[in-house]
Amino acid sequence: MSERKQQQQSKKNPPQPIDEGWSWLILAAAVLVTFLWGGVVRAFGVLFVELRTEFGLSTSLLSLVVALHTALFTIGGLFALTYGVRYLTGRQCVFIGAILAVLSFVFSSLAKNGLILFVSYGFLLGLSFSFAIGPSTLLVSLYFKEKRNLTTWCLQMSPSIGAMLSAPLLRGLIDRYLLKGCLLIMAAILSHFLLASVLMRPPELYKKWQRLKKKIEKNRMKTTLLGKDGFPVEPFRARSPTSDSTFSPLARQAMLQRMKSRNDDDEENPTSVQSDKSKKKLIEPEQKKTENIEERGHDTNPTKQHTENWRQRAMYASYDFGISATFLEQRYNSSRRRTDSDKSNKSDKSNNSFLSENALVKGCLDVTLKKCFKTSVLCNPSFVLFCVGFTLGIPTAISVLFLPDVGIDNHLDNTQSASLVSVYMIGEIMGQITAVFLSYRRIDNFIILITSLIVTGIIYNLLRIFFNLSLLILFSLVIGICSGPFQSLHANIIRRCVRPEEVSSGMCLLHFAQGLSWTVVIAITGFLRDLTGSYNMSFTILGSLGVASSIFIAASRLCLRKHREVYHPETGELENQEIIIK
Repeated sequence: MSERKQQQQSKKNPPQPIDEGWSWLILAAAVLVTFLWGGVVRAFGVLFVELRTEFGLSTSLLSLVVALHTALFTIGGLFALTYGVRYLTGRQCVFIGAILAVLSFVFSSLAKNGLILFVSYGFLLGLSFSFAIGPSTLLVSLYFKEKRNLTTWCLQMSPSIGAMLSAPLLRGLIDRYLLKGCLLIMAAILSHFLLASVLMRPPELYKKWQRLKKKIEKNRMKTTLLGKDGFPVEPFRARSPTSDSTFSPLARQAMLQRMKSRNDDDEENPTSVQSDKSKKKLIEPEQKKTENIEERGHDTNPTKQHTENWRQRAMYASYDFGISATFLEQRYNSSRRRTDSDKSNKSDKSNNSFLSENALVKGCLDVTLKKCFKTSVLCNPSFVLFCVGFTLGIPTAISVLFLPDVGIDNHLDNTQSASLVSVYMIGEIMGQITAVFLSYRRIDNFIILITSLIVTGIIYNLLRIFFNLSLLILFSLVIGICSGPFQSLHANIIRRCVRPEEVSSGMCLLHFAQGLSWTVVIAITGFLRDLTGSYNMSFTILGSLGVASSIFIAASRLCLRKHREVYHPETGELENQEIIIK
């Protein structure tokens, strides 16, 4: 119960800065990580052609290397987000990813056999990005609340910008330093993950700082008020107005007159006896402590005894510094009565909270047992249909890996083939911006996604007519624009299809489906390229999958209908609540 209350309090008042201060450096580090990741993975088509020529590998075998990398990135990413962040901080995960990424490209540059790429690129680099990407994105969500949409947009755009800039960079490095020199320089570039890991402060660090700050303040208070034996280090020494030469004549006369008037008041109102008794009580706290406990009915808890002893010692120190004993006794008794009433109120509240939480034991148990994944999303027909459509349509976004090879097959030089990747990424950025703009203009996200998939399917089936540089640039730009909505709108569609507590499970399942789909399609595309001698059949299959995906997503939209307008629990604004037709 206490741990749950501490977690709720930490969620309401997190120790780390939110939407300010160091949060922006966390965002900058995460953007740097995703920028480099997109530049290496999505611009790998430039290295694809050179590795095939350098090691004499077939397209299908090199495609298996990329497929292994994708599979390990998917599976390792799920484990990093579930178990890795439980035992490691985000900083440690990114640091491990940095070491693995550098070793991956160093081993690739030293390889004399193409089979080494299965270990260097497929295994090491896949695990590297699985450790770095997921935890860094999760860390950003802990540092931002009101500006989380802005951070999500930055993290979505950075891989596309990284791939757009990396394609001409890789081509230039290969032309100047050859393939092995380019791989070593890429290892040095990926070492900037270490800089990003330094900037990623875990929230637990702020909790340690808070505890250390409280401890320092407590020790400072003890050293200023009390000595080793619990009494003041420098006891108060009364200054005599008759013997002390530091008093001026006027001050000595005023002090003697005040003392005379005080003595006259003591004769008229004999409260000095009570002050002596109270002083005696404060001087002997250990003897009166047990009597107060028995009179007031307190239990003999060692923590409470230490608190009472501390309060009496602090007041005794204040008395030595010149405060009257009567005033201290009055404050001491009033504070005792106030703390007693507060404790009784807290006990009542704790009983009420205990009863209310026990009334929801069954629901809490259900959440605890299904903390990693909620199987109820599989009973949602709208989500299941969208998941199938997403699995069939997302391979259209991975075709950028084969665009440089498509340019080589159409007799383009290496620089022109590498430029197709940059053109595709420019189109993808345009597609993401257009999709978000149309979504804000109240156009249904399903309609935007279905339209883009249909256009993608048609363009992929017409690859045969794109045979020169200008037509291939147009082809790359169009399929890039049509793949943008997939990157920016699928999360919003998931939020509409499932309940709020099922969103994380739905995104987890989509992430797994994306990795599985990319792994299979990359291997099949390379195999068909060696079998037929071109990418026409592979892209035709991708186009057909895009059209089939639009059908499943349309069916998913038909399973939703508007029900009523309700108030959002967090923002308090009206929004359309949709229910699922079962």
